Amino acid sequence: MELLFDETGTRGSSELKELLGFIDADLNYKNLKSDIRTATRDVIDLIGNEVYAIAIAAYNTDPVSNANKELIYAIRYPIAVNAYMLHAPSNDLAHTNNGRKMRQDDHQKLPFEWMLDRDNASLEKRYYRALEDLIRFLDDATDTILKTAWIGSNSYKLTHNLFIRTVNDFDRFFLIKSRYLLMKLVGGLEDCEQYEIRPRIGKDKFDSLKTKLKANTAITDEKEIELIRLIKKASVVYSLAWAMQRLSVNMFPDGILQHYTSDKATTRGQKPTLKSETEAARQAFMSDAKKVFIEIELLVAPTPTIDELTPINPNIIYGDSFLSA
Repeated sequence: MELLFDETGTRGSSELKELLGFIDADLNYKNLKSDIRTATRDVIDLIGNEVYAIAIAAYNTDPVSNANKELIYAIRYPIAVNAYMLHAPSNDLAHTNNGRKMRQDDHQKLPFEWMLDRDNASLEKRYYRALEDLIRFLDDATDTILKTAWIGSNSYKLTHNLFIRTVNDFDRFFLIKSRYLLMKLVGGLEDCEQYEIRPRIGKDKFDSLKTKLKANTAITDEKEIELIRLIKKASVVYSLAWAMQRLSVNMFPDGILQHYTSDKATTRGQKPTLKSETEAARQAFMSDAKKVFIEIELLVAPTPTIDELTPINPNIIYGDSFLSA
């Protein structure tokens, strides 16, 4: 696998420094090479082999032209951030013949562990923002070859068969403003449609609505319009409940969970809670989803009718085991 970094000379280290301005200039690229390979595979899983191959070709031929430079940076930056996240924890200690030792010299103080926690969380958020920027760059690409490769990737197609197809669809009910996060929520959106929506509205209605959405057919029936709105709302809150136990909280907008980090010298110096904050959030989202499921059931329920040809006998008292006349 070719990498988007120079591996033949000293340029790899300067390329890393250019991307990660907060690292020391003498951080050797070779020390991160294995982590860069791992991080590169993660990015390829997101953007697809064809898009990555275009970036490699650009890097090997003309990496300084404006178009190529933007593409290479967009892909290389999240790789560099993730690689450093993988490398940093082990680099905090000296790995010697006598075991692991604490690094310290006269000019530097060891950070408190709560500082490491905050920096780790900051790096993780930086990584997710970098992936979001990469996806937006590919979405806005004007190069025909690059655009075709991106549109043909599995990641691009992920939401196209769902009721929630775009970030705007999702943001109508809960603000995320993130294509990357929407991609990570696809599992929850699919589960909601398969296990909660389809059984409630029936396969025929489900397939009919999906066909109309895929074909961009104008829907004029007010009941169907309302049903689609409720399906989208249910999918959003259900997927958020699904995500609470599966995705990192750092993927989400600030405020979805209110974390508090204390100044205690421990990597788990989190404010103690009586119950899991993620579980509380999951239950809240699932409660919202259940309310919408009830609305869907009421909307699709057949309208009760009274047979006007059958007279009602007012003298009959209907019960479990008796009647009177």
